[in-house]
Amino acid sequence: MAQTAHTDTALTRALLAWVGLMQRRAAWVLAVAVVLGIGLGHYAWTHLSVDTNPENMLSAQLPWRQAEHRMDQLFPDLDEGLVAVIDGSTPEVADEAQRRLVERLRAQPQQFLEVYAAETDPYFRHNGFLYLETPALQKLADGLNAAQPFLGALTHDPSLHGLFTLLDRAATNPAAGSFDLSPALGQVAGGIDAAVADRFQPLSWQTLMGTGVTADDAARRFVEIKPKLDFALLFPTEESIAAFRATVAELHLGKAQGVTVRLTGSKALEHEELKMAFSGGLKAFAVGLLMVVVLLYLALRSGRLVVAAIITLLFGLLVTASFAAAAVGHLNLISIAFSVLYVGLGIDYALYLCMQYRELLGAGLPQQQALPRAAGDVGGFMMVCAATTSLGFFAFIPTPFTGIAELGIISGAGMFISLVVSLSLLPALISLFPPSAAQVRLSPPDQGLLGRVLNWPYRYARAIWIGAALLAVGSLLLAPKARFDYDPIDLRDPNSESVSTFRDLLRDPSIPTLTLSVLTDSTGQAKAMSQQLGKLPLVRRAISLLDLVPSDQDVKLGIVSDLNLTLGPTLMGDGSPLKVAAREDDYAAIHQLGADLPAFIQQNQGKPAAAAGQKLLEAIQKLDTAWQQGDSAVHEHLLGRLRDGLLSALPGQIGGLRDALQAAPVTEQDLPAQITRRWKSADGQYRVEIWPKEVLDGPEPMERFVTQVRSAAPKATGGAIGYIESGHAVVGAFRQAFVYSFIAITILLLVLLRSFADMLLVLIPLLLAGLLTVAGSVLFNVPFNFANVIALPLILGVGVDYGVYLAQRGRVAASTNVNLLQTGTARAVLFGALITTANFGDLMLARHPGIVSMGILLTVGLSMTLICALVLLPSLLAWRYGKPKG
Repeated sequence: MAQTAHTDTALTRALLAWVGLMQRRAAWVLAVAVVLGIGLGHYAWTHLSVDTNPENMLSAQLPWRQAEHRMDQLFPDLDEGLVAVIDGSTPEVADEAQRRLVERLRAQPQQFLEVYAAETDPYFRHNGFLYLETPALQKLADGLNAAQPFLGALTHDPSLHGLFTLLDRAATNPAAGSFDLSPALGQVAGGIDAAVADRFQPLSWQTLMGTGVTADDAARRFVEIKPKLDFALLFPTEESIAAFRATVAELHLGKAQGVTVRLTGSKALEHEELKMAFSGGLKAFAVGLLMVVVLLYLALRSGRLVVAAIITLLFGLLVTASFAAAAVGHLNLISIAFSVLYVGLGIDYALYLCMQYRELLGAGLPQQQALPRAAGDVGGFMMVCAATTSLGFFAFIPTPFTGIAELGIISGAGMFISLVVSLSLLPALISLFPPSAAQVRLSPPDQGLLGRVLNWPYRYARAIWIGAALLAVGSLLLAPKARFDYDPIDLRDPNSESVSTFRDLLRDPSIPTLTLSVLTDSTGQAKAMSQQLGKLPLVRRAISLLDLVPSDQDVKLGIVSDLNLTLGPTLMGDGSPLKVAAREDDYAAIHQLGADLPAFIQQNQGKPAAAAGQKLLEAIQKLDTAWQQGDSAVHEHLLGRLRDGLLSALPGQIGGLRDALQAAPVTEQDLPAQITRRWKSADGQYRVEIWPKEVLDGPEPMERFVTQVRSAAPKATGGAIGYIESGHAVVGAFRQAFVYSFIAITILLLVLLRSFADMLLVLIPLLLAGLLTVAGSVLFNVPFNFANVIALPLILGVGVDYGVYLAQRGRVAASTNVNLLQTGTARAVLFGALITTANFGDLMLARHPGIVSMGILLTVGLSMTLICALVLLPSLLAWRYGKPKG
């Protein structure tokens, strides 16, 4: 006889009648399912979109979200979306790459709505000298005046002959003065070595002339790009990013040309995160489905039962997707994972029904009677499971965490959908394709080793209680160390280009990567606010539109005017652009310098110039060897390489100096419109931008910076505030959801079990599993975050399923003197938990850190829940109802 007690209730009778009807009308049920599947599939495909805008993950009614929205409306150009970071081997290489990239991107308005780079703006090309500090400008002017003879010679003869003749005169003329030749000789030597090796190594004329800085970031440039977005597409920035990559490839902006181009910015970060999340979700879904098939077969021992369960699962998934299209209309970055959750949780209902079906066959019931009876026995439990699991999802609906609230609506409803199809389509499929009764009949385990192991929770109950208490104490000690990581960058692949580039920029406090902004009503308020905020200890700079008007202009314009008198006639010539020329005597000039260098080296023994001269001499000797061994084609190639490396940047540098010498007085009205509209709104409001002094690479410095700025400007907005406030909102949503679900589940347990003591027996293992999960997050260094915060409410909902199922069956088992762990109920819980755990564990296969962390926490949590349900709960039930005899 089956190890269960059949209670003749209205629900039981209804389930018996319903499943019996599904068996008798099995063909019709299958036909209806096929027609519904086609119709619902088409509906979901045509009506279910993907909202990839991360701003919609939290309620727009939150005060800080409203402040952000207002700032976005007033200054829509603050975040262009994409930022190209150009690093060149020299400043000139970076400048040229930036110029070419901007020009080509602007020619594609269908993909790039706006492209901006300050260095290419005519305003900054003409007034760049005015933005230098006065001492720095004077030092620059002194250096240019000292280099005037060299600039004049090269402007007159921009060829290899001109360059090497100039160097030869300086090396052989002691009257050349104190001008240090070693930097020029060293760079020219490197250029010759590169040309002989057929490499591109440009000479930096900015460094030689003193017009550029020598810091590592001197050759870094930026291009801000506003891409075309289509949020109706799964990857709304895909086409624009692909066009950008193609443009970089077409322009040959690569390492061979001495330049690297990387892409970051908010839209690039979102794009790469979405692609990883989607590919990780697909991988987890595929592997999880495979694991379900394997574990189902181990549990059910019948290919036909497995196929019926999988068809039921997929049909339920299709119905849930259609529900999502009708009820929500879209998926978001989190709810897109509902399919993985559905596979892991939705299969339990089919498993419970099939395991009870097997047990009843083992008790000798005919197949036609076993299935309705199985539904009558476990259908009520399945409904409870659907209710408790859905509570873990529905608890997020009242919270401001819209992303998980939408997931809660879809997945919570999906649990009831899975219940319905498991009690309708599954019986029809089993009736149409019945398994072999002899093959699937479930027999209780023998009394060998397995039997003895299954008796341990009864035999060693006291030891289990002591162990559970010790684990609870240890977990409570670790719990305060659990933390929430609210930095969304930590949820992205650190090796992806957008993230690694963002981190690289973030480490440099001179680059405004994470800034805050404050609105003011007038220029006077903007000036006062920037002065007030600029005095804060953690603020590097506080600037407004007024600060973009150069200061000390009279003095600076005087320096530029004097420089124009000395350099102007030299640089201007006839005003036409400078072009590098090829002369027949280019090589002769190089050879002549090589002949004169030994004397120069001898005269400068012990000085840096001697070492640089020796390096150049050796390079020229290598060039001579290659020249002698090659033909005319080789000669032309060598000289071409030399011109590219040594002179290609000279025309641009001379042109830049010509432009810079045209500086004129600047007022606020002279600033470019693309700059002004980022600082002054159309209705006359002024924005003050605050730069942090510390590197904001973690929650502590971010909190310090935000707190200090808000103490002076409570209405400040910005990325750092968004990170912190969104984290607080999610933590609050988690606490709220956990409390809601715990209260609702506690009430449900009291109603179902009708006993306060039995309710505690179910909750105690569940609370221990929750504590162990929190402790696991500390031990495995997996902090809670935006992606995995749903873990604890979900574990609570799933864990209650196991507890109620085992507690209800435990009462019956005790009355019939049966070991609970030897029943089909325990096996159903075991395999259901294994399937769910394995399915969620597959999330760890994804590259997406957020998905991986969710997989880790859910795996740890469900594993702890299963152990507590199958070890601690039976020992407590034995204390409550007595141990089985024998």
